[in-house]
Amino acid sequence: MLGALLGALVAVSPARSLAQDATDQEAPTASYMPFVGSQSLGWTQAAIEHYRRIEAAGGWQPIGKGPQLRAGDVDERIVAVRRRLVAEGDDSVAHASEQFDGRLEDALKAYQRRNGLRASGVLNGETIASLNVPASARLAQLTNSAERMAELLPHTQGRPYVLVNVPSYELQVVAQGQVLLYSRVVVGKTATQTPTVRATIRAVDLMPYWHVPPGIAERAIIPAVRKDPTYLARERIRVFSAWGGAEIDPATVNWHAPQASRYVFRQDPGPHNALGLVRIDMPNNFTVYMHDTPMKRLFSSRARPFSAGCVRVQNIFSLAGLLLGEDELAVQRRLEPLLMSGTKTTLKVTTPVPVYFTYLTAWVDREGRAEFRHDLYGKDGVYAHVAEAGPAPAAQRGDAWHTRVFDLSP
Repeated sequence: MLGALLGALVAVSPARSLAQDATDQEAPTASYMPFVGSQSLGWTQAAIEHYRRIEAAGGWQPIGKGPQLRAGDVDERIVAVRRRLVAEGDDSVAHASEQFDGRLEDALKAYQRRNGLRASGVLNGETIASLNVPASARLAQLTNSAERMAELLPHTQGRPYVLVNVPSYELQVVAQGQVLLYSRVVVGKTATQTPTVRATIRAVDLMPYWHVPPGIAERAIIPAVRKDPTYLARERIRVFSAWGGAEIDPATVNWHAPQASRYVFRQDPGPHNALGLVRIDMPNNFTVYMHDTPMKRLFSSRARPFSAGCVRVQNIFSLAGLLLGEDELAVQRRLEPLLMSGTKTTLKVTTPVPVYFTYLTAWVDREGRAEFRHDLYGKDGVYAHVAEAGPAPAAQRGDAWHTRVFDLSP
């Protein structure tokens, strides 16, 4: 399997995936350095010591509220911004000036990139909220992430694996310490979180069915049918008496009766399907998996917590190709006759591949600089630290961090 993965590297190289991201200023994390590795862990542990020293020295002072600032502006808050960046280790702006010059703009862009923000070079509300996260919270993020890296490290040695880092909305395929594939992903909303998972990929499903989870059926499908009787036919969703039971004609069901919740739903395969055209079979106790999606526009969002817990993969054909020892075009050619017939096909993976869903909100990049991401599910207690210094900005509270998208998909 390792040979097949390495042999497919030319077809799905990180450089190609990066080119797909050229329209957005977001770049793959850490220049394709694996999230989990001896080097990654060692550098993160060194960063922990650095931030301990910062915290011991008193940390940094919060930036005051005010209008947006950009290159060319003059404002007394700029002095505080310079001090804040210097406190974290950027000495390029270490002079007391109220002038927003080009050097400060470059330093602010670098800061924004390291913190998963749009690298605009503008001091806006989102950037101020990030700058105001206290040193104690950043230290907690690094410490928790290092513990998770250390726990995973023994499991990622010696064979290829797939890793999804939920807070950075990224997937990596890693072999022999090299990132073979990078992809953006969509992860679970705060109300339907993507869990921490260790599983094994055993097959690739082409043209999958979507068996609607009972919770989604009750919250969304049944109310949609009550509003629009044509909804099920339009979405190609079938109704059954039970899993494996007889198919039911929706017109015979009283959807307003309490008994409506006892039926189960299955969406037919095809481009309209909530799972898209490809599903990665990775049995686990949480019943979550990686899959395609018809909602491609969501990958252009910087923050991507939109799913019901599963992971939607932008470069799903490249991932499927790596797993099957093919390239993405070969996978798409396999799909062509299936699209016409609407037939589901399962392709077994020759050698099962481990997959890990993890939660790293902090790490160190190849330049030795700490990177941080939003504590999406509050597992690192970042905004509890913020609350000690005052209310968290609205942009950092729960679902308000991202654009709300109505979506029934897993």
